[in-house]
Amino acid sequence: MKRLPHRPIAGGTNNGTRQARYTYWRSGQSDQAPPGLAFYVSMAGEFHARPHYFVSGEELAHTTRLIYQIEGLARFEAEAGQWEVSAGNLIFIPPLIPFSYSATDSIKHHWVSLAGVWPPVLGQPALRHVTLTFQEDINATFVQLRESLILRRPGYPLMAISHFFELLGQIERVSSQITTESTYPETVRNALIYLKENCTAPFSAAKTAAVIGLSESHMRALFEKWLGESPKQFHTRCRIEEAQRLLRGQNLRVAEVAFQLGFQDAAHFSRLFKQVTGLPPNRYAKQGLPH
Repeated sequence: MKRLPHRPIAGGTNNGTRQARYTYWRSGQSDQAPPGLAFYVSMAGEFHARPHYFVSGEELAHTTRLIYQIEGLARFEAEAGQWEVSAGNLIFIPPLIPFSYSATDSIKHHWVSLAGVWPPVLGQPALRHVTLTFQEDINATFVQLRESLILRRPGYPLMAISHFFELLGQIERVSSQITTESTYPETVRNALIYLKENCTAPFSAAKTAAVIGLSESHMRALFEKWLGESPKQFHTRCRIEEAQRLLRGQNLRVAEVAFQLGFQDAAHFSRLFKQVTGLPPNRYAKQGLPH
């Protein structure tokens, strides 16, 4: 395989040499370390791999690597263990660790390489398999990190490393939420499951309370105690997270997404989306499109 040129990669097939492995790829590079840091983001990319994809630890073996699964099921094998990697899972790989990463069917994943020393913030150098569900905000931060290396605007090495630390914070937050949910009372867990499964329907406090066998006032009190928000606020977050997934992955118009999520008024949906995410939905959707 031809060696990649030492420059940002805008995506495509690199004169055809990647066609056998990917249906889409986009990546960028850097050789600049921010002042005072012993490690930096040297490469980052997104690959949509064809069936029977395979990569070994020999590629970029001198770097620390992070893989985030977007879609599909892959298999990671190393001397320390073997794991099935599904959407939302992450793998942290120290330098010089032999491994293989493969998939029978097509998959999509982000990857990041860090040059220099193993980041102390990750603790002792060791393989880590983090089993999370797919999170749109984590996916978006991987995209921002990659784009910072491709666009190379002034200060991009610092922007790239800041996105890396943002990723670590998001991963810790989601991991903490999963641990916390397991400690919730059964009625709260049942309410969360019901609201997530019915995020495309308008919120009904009466129906939710009836499903878990509590009064509406008792249900609201439990949510405030355990989640710090009301059932309606939680339901709204679920709807907006689903909207983010549809806008990025389904290439739908804003009005179509609003309709699928049970909003009668697309303008109301747009206001609510911006209130939760900080961006109007049409601008958010453009950020997620391949360039």
